[in-house]
Amino acid sequence: MARQGLTATLLFAVLVATFGTWFPMGYIIVAMNGPQTAVVNWIRSVHCARLGGIFCTEESSLGGCSDNYTEQVPSLDLWCKHYSEEEETNILGDNPELNTFWAISSSFLNVGGLISSFACTAIANKFGLKGAFYILAALYITGTLTVCLAPLAGLFEMLVVGRTIIGLSLGSMCIIAPLYTAELTPPSVRGALGTLPIVTYVLGFIVATSAGFPMALGTETGWPILVGLGLIPIVLLCVLLPFCPDSPRRLLIKKQNKAAAEKALRWLRKTSNVHDELAAMQEDFAAESGRPRVSLRSVFNDPILRSGLTMVAVAMLAQQFSGYSALSFYSTSIFSSIGMSRMDANVTTLGLWVTYLIFSLISMVLVEKSGRRTLLLWSHVLMMATMTALVIFMILSKQGVTWTKYGSAACVVMYIAVFAAGSASVPWILPSELVTAEFRASAMQLAGLMSWSGALIVTFIFPVLVTSLHEYVFLVFIGCGVVGTGYIFMKLPETKGKTIEEIQAVMRGNRGGRRSVARG
Repeated sequence: MARQGLTATLLFAVLVATFGTWFPMGYIIVAMNGPQTAVVNWIRSVHCARLGGIFCTEESSLGGCSDNYTEQVPSLDLWCKHYSEEEETNILGDNPELNTFWAISSSFLNVGGLISSFACTAIANKFGLKGAFYILAALYITGTLTVCLAPLAGLFEMLVVGRTIIGLSLGSMCIIAPLYTAELTPPSVRGALGTLPIVTYVLGFIVATSAGFPMALGTETGWPILVGLGLIPIVLLCVLLPFCPDSPRRLLIKKQNKAAAEKALRWLRKTSNVHDELAAMQEDFAAESGRPRVSLRSVFNDPILRSGLTMVAVAMLAQQFSGYSALSFYSTSIFSSIGMSRMDANVTTLGLWVTYLIFSLISMVLVEKSGRRTLLLWSHVLMMATMTALVIFMILSKQGVTWTKYGSAACVVMYIAVFAAGSASVPWILPSELVTAEFRASAMQLAGLMSWSGALIVTFIFPVLVTSLHEYVFLVFIGCGVVGTGYIFMKLPETKGKTIEEIQAVMRGNRGGRRSVARG
């Protein structure tokens, strides 16, 4: 019998796949947080020059540069005038055109991700999982270089193009890497290794935030280098992936290459006795070959499957419309807007991601102790409570109550903690527990589509709404949280420790089964 545990070679392969994909995904998502003001001022300087003006720096503004523009060409004022550090939080709010472009630039990362999530299965089937990694790495490198070269070209439109290309890579990466990990990993350690993507994802947050400090690379000349550093794990992926095997399951079933599958298993398990595992794969293939081919469309023909898929979709949309994406993309600017200096905002954002990492690790225990449904519900309730407190503190801060800015920062940190403990992970677990095995790939694809769609909507509308609603914009997320939490409370069964048959009995309306499962 093959050794069904963690080996050094298995850990190496999983780390290569997860660190080379989820780390750069987390890194690029927050890389623009710290240097946001520097990037926005660069965009303003480029557009100012296109309009025939001269961009005002701190030194030139002392000579009345901004006043001259206001008197001679009023339309140039928003693009060319200098903002002091105290006024920097007003740059986007004062310039609707700039604010719209920044929203588009941020949201098009999710546009690319949404488009790519439709194609990830086809890419994996066509080129294999390792081949897919190389294709996605090439896309990421292309997109990153496009963003990094934008200042040299003097084209801020390259930000949108580059982030869209990066999104095309990320949309498939977030599915291909966990799939590769799952197909390499035996059941005994699949849960533990399955948490590595989110851990490396948050590590990307931490590194990007640290490197984005003003004394590091969060400057007008340093931000392209900051973005470019995200290529390091991608390059490592391309260098180290040849030393990792392809999925033994795909080698055996897709390529009909038993010798290669056996060689891969021996390398992963560090033993030559892998015949039983190979035989089990062949039995699974024989069972699956007798079933009809399934697709995302076909799963909606069955009412029980439709119910399960609806729960998956609602849980994922509730996650995205909870306001997490807004806090992720705009955390530093949120801290600045409540009265913190730029340095204090960056340090607090770094603490935010460290908190995320700690509570992501804690969730590994909580999800098995308390159960999926209970953990998800408590997570949503506490998120709504902390966001309500955040709105109150932000209102008081504007009224001159100075200590409330620290209360606002604490609310954001607490929000991320309860989000990481439940809502961050549970929606990704549900697709494998609410539907039968043959439909799980389609369920995961739907979860990915809902995740990228929700993130796209939130990251596009948030910077637009916040300029008019200010702190009251978070009431929109609280309202969405109430709706999502209500649906989860009424519809979602507890799945911890239950078989798929027991879970589906609840979904068919078995009252006795519902009570026992819900209390499980």
